[in-house]
Order: sequence, then C-alpha cells, then structure tokens
Amino acid sequence: MKMHADVGFSRFARTCSVAVAALSIAAGAFAADVKLANGSIWKGDVGARVRATYMMGSRETSVEGTVVKIDKSLVVIEVDDGGKKTRRTILSLDLKKMETLAAASDAPAAPGATATPGSTASRSATPAAATASSKVPNIFVLPLEGTVGIGTRHEEIEEIGKEADKYGPGQIIVLLIDSPGGLVIEGDKIHETMKDLKKRHRVVAWIKKAISAAAFTSLHCDEIYFMRVGALGAITMFAGQTSITGKELDAWLEKVGEACEIGGRSPWIGHAMVTNAPLLSYDRDEDGNVTWYNTMQGKYKLSDEKQNLTLNAENALHSGFSDGTADTVEELAVCLQLKEWKEASDVGRRIHENWQRTLKQCAEVKPKLLNDLQNPGGLDAAAQIGNQIKALTEILKWYDKCYPGMVYEAPNLPPDKAPLERQLADFKKQLADIKRRQR
Repeated sequence: MKMHADVGFSRFARTCSVAVAALSIAAGAFAADVKLANGSIWKGDVGARVRATYMMGSRETSVEGTVVKIDKSLVVIEVDDGGKKTRRTILSLDLKKMETLAAASDAPAAPGATATPGSTASRSATPAAATASSKVPNIFVLPLEGTVGIGTRHEEIEEIGKEADKYGPGQIIVLLIDSPGGLVIEGDKIHETMKDLKKRHRVVAWIKKAISAAAFTSLHCDEIYFMRVGALGAITMFAGQTSITGKELDAWLEKVGEACEIGGRSPWIGHAMVTNAPLLSYDRDEDGNVTWYNTMQGKYKLSDEKQNLTLNAENALHSGFSDGTADTVEELAVCLQLKEWKEASDVGRRIHENWQRTLKQCAEVKPKLLNDLQNPGGLDAAAQIGNQIKALTEILKWYDKCYPGMVYEAPNLPPDKAPLERQLADFKKQLADIKRRQR
C-alpha cells in the first residue's frame, strides 16, 4: 500500500474540569464576535479572508485563510497547505491578533492567496467595551438510545432541530449517544438530517456507546466528547449475516469517509472502522498536532489488518479524534467553554422519553393484537370476523404510530402495510356477506 500522510486534522489538548480533554471546538458556521486573549473583540463573518496570529504552545505563529466556522470562543480557518485545503481550529484564548483581509460580502481571495497591501479592507479587533457581547447559546440535550432505526431515528433529531430553531441559529444541540448500531437505511436518513442540522446549529456528540450506525451518526458532529467508559467504531455493513464486499463496500467506505470530513476528521479513520483491510496510525508532536497515516508507519497504531477500529476515551483523546472526556454535564460545560450548564428546556429529553414510551407500548400491544387476529374470539363466524377486523384496524393504526416497532421488532410484520389493508377489506366483505345471508 502506498504511504500517504494526512496533516490536516490536528487538535490542541487542554484540561476539561477534572478530566483531561482536548478543547479544539468547531462551532456552528455563523457570524459572531471572537474575544481575543488580550480582551479585545474581533467581529467577523464566515467567508472572511483573515490573518490570525496565535500561540501554539510556547511558539507564536500566524496563518492566512478563509473563515469557515466561527464562535465567540474560537475560529476555524481553512488554509492552503501545500496545495491541499486544511482547517485550523484556534481557540480564542490563544489568539493574539485577528486581521480581516476581505469581508464576507467581498469576493474572497482564493485559498492560499496572499493579499496585496492596500488591495483589501483591513479591520482590527475592537475593545470589548465598544461592542455588545454575543448572546449565550441555549443547550438542548437529545438522548439517542437503542437500535438505530428503532430507538434512535432521524425524526427525533429533526424535532430537536426545529425546537432549537425557535431560539435562532447557533444553539448547542448535544446528542447523548448510547446505541449498539442498527439499520443502514436509517443511517442514510440521519446522514441527510445531520448535514442539514449543522447548517443552523452547533451539534455535539457525547458518547457512552456508539457502535456501527451510531458511530456513523457521531462522525457528522464537529465536536465529539467521550464518557470515560465510551466506545465508538465498528461501522461494518452486513447483507444478512455476511459483511458487504465489492462495489457496495466501496460506496459505504466513501459515505463513511464523507461523514468524517463533514465533522472535520480524516476519512481514513472512518475507513478503518468499516473493514479490516484499511490500516491506521498517527504521530503526535509536542504541541498536540496529529499526523494521520493509512499505513502502520506512525508511532501510535490504532488499526491493523486483523480487526476494524473501535476507539475508547483514552486513545480517542490522545489522537485528537475526540475533543475531550466528560462524565457529567458540569465537566462537559467546561469542555464546551461554557460558564455553566444551563439547558433551555427539557424538550429533547421529553422527545426521547415519549418515543421510548411509544416503543414500549407497541411491544406490549402487538402480540395481543396479533393473537386476536389469528385466534379471534366469538361464538360464531360473524363475531370472529368482527374481532379480526378490530384487531387488524388497530394494527394498521400502530403502523402509523410506531412503524419501527411493528416492522423491525419481533414478531416482524411486512414493511408495506398494503397486504394488511387488502386483508382488512376482505374481512369486511366477508362480514357483509354473512350479514346479508342472515337477513
């Protein structure tokens, strides 16, 4: 295998509360004020061409590029690194100076281009007292538990997004993930939902367990935090009991790689989670910058040819894959650079609880309805068919109320309810014929 080095996915490690955590936070892509280390404020917009001077450890450095994401606590700048576009996440507490070379409304210079003196507008940071502070974003927590496609669905993610929309763009949505994976078809829906949601809000994954399709969901997030027992990976797709191969595997590798890049990570990480063959290792310098390899040439080996990759809290943090480790909301607040943990409402938790309650009700009622359908009570044929009509009518209502519980949980019903609707129509005809003969 030809060696390739990926130098575009570095993160800076810092301390999160009592947990050691990496606080390279990629925020939502919206205009915001960034507070510099000296207390001054840089007012900027996504799309602006800038020159940033900041501290990398004990060394001062500068970079020019285009702002792609922004928050009052950080800025993410896309730069041209030897002909390859990479992103630098710079915390506000490291920023010494920010200069705007081209405003967002101007035609931005091509990535990597150098501004000619006098050719673009220049705007310096203004004193903090001269500008109003940015509004603190609201926090919404959405637990995602159970099998993807059953307990964890795109509908709940869409619902919490709509709730956050009521407060304006740039809210913080925390996906509290504890899932063993699930259905690929639901993963495809989540893929589109997450891409849309991230256009409006800052979406964070908080990992207890994210395996397979749940890991795929997490990869879309710009920020991933692990609980100390957290695990993420093993995104193998199966056709029946056999893992996919050939063109189907190639397409899945491409989609998982895309999810990694959407979250600002090397696609090689996702590839190593899908199947055994892709290798993964990395080097880490004294400043915490990570260089990824799709070979075993790095000092730190994560995935060999024997098994696909699953990360834990420790190696995820050391490699810069995760942004920190937090077991409590107080620790997570520190990682998110928030003064305190204050949720806007409990609507996300209620969305989760309501769906879990519906699943539980479905699991309880479905066997009874199926028994009434297959073994109807009644003293005569008319009464028995009448009971079958009642049971089948309720079953069809549950298709609309809890489709995953009816179709994906045993005993499994047909994915298309049309055959059941035809059966219901036949029962009604039989009952009408009986009543007509009894006149």
